[in-house]
Amino acid sequence: MLLISVTLMTLNFRGGSRFSFVSVKADMRNVIAPLRSALDAVVRPVSDVVSGAFNYSSLQTQDARLRQELHALESRSVQGKTATQELRTILALNKIPFVGSIPGVNAQVISLTPTNVQLSFEIDKGSSSGIRLNDPVVDASGLAGRVTAVASQTSTVLMLTDPSFAVGVRLGPSGKAALATGEGEGSPLKVSLVTPGTRFTRNQVLTTSGLQGEIFPPGIPVGRVVSASDQPGSLQESVAMQPVVNYGALQFVKVLLWSPPGS
Repeated sequence: MLLISVTLMTLNFRGGSRFSFVSVKADMRNVIAPLRSALDAVVRPVSDVVSGAFNYSSLQTQDARLRQELHALESRSVQGKTATQELRTILALNKIPFVGSIPGVNAQVISLTPTNVQLSFEIDKGSSSGIRLNDPVVDASGLAGRVTAVASQTSTVLMLTDPSFAVGVRLGPSGKAALATGEGEGSPLKVSLVTPGTRFTRNQVLTTSGLQGEIFPPGIPVGRVVSASDQPGSLQESVAMQPVVNYGALQFVKVLLWSPPGS
């Protein structure tokens, strides 16, 4: 290397303008440049892999942290929406138009456990809150059932669809009364004692009759008519209605502290 250096310096000194060390350097650069580019192309991926291997753990930790933060934000958003919906439901219970001045107790549904024995649900209020047997239970849309068992802190509410449930209803503006009974889970209520020829509109809402001896106050929406048929020679019209209450989405209810007049 020393001999080559001296030779190049001598050539540069003696060559003058005919030979320049600068031009030799330029020529050498032109030869080496492609080789260096090829070498970089081979070495750079290896370098990236090595760097990635050393930084992988750090990136993995950062990714996990970001995922946790995203999950936390999504959870807070869902919780906020749920709390807002619950608040709206409770406020709606305090402004039910068909309840009027009847006092009531707001309660939360803690279990919905329909069985072959009884179609019912449990609420988190009981005798300590003034609830009694047969008290009507409503939500913002209408009648949900009646209390059939009371403990100190909880109560059992019988659903409208239970075969043992019965409620007197009014057939619209005519004022005629009929009897609605449960037909089991998933089935509409059967409306009996309907005079043949009585006209109904689809989705017509039938309300509690409030007749003497009824355990439900008058004017509470019970169900919507889904079918009505008048068979020739029949003594009554066949009518079916769907409860206005959606039991699958039931979260909060109001127990009406109401007793029939004269009871």
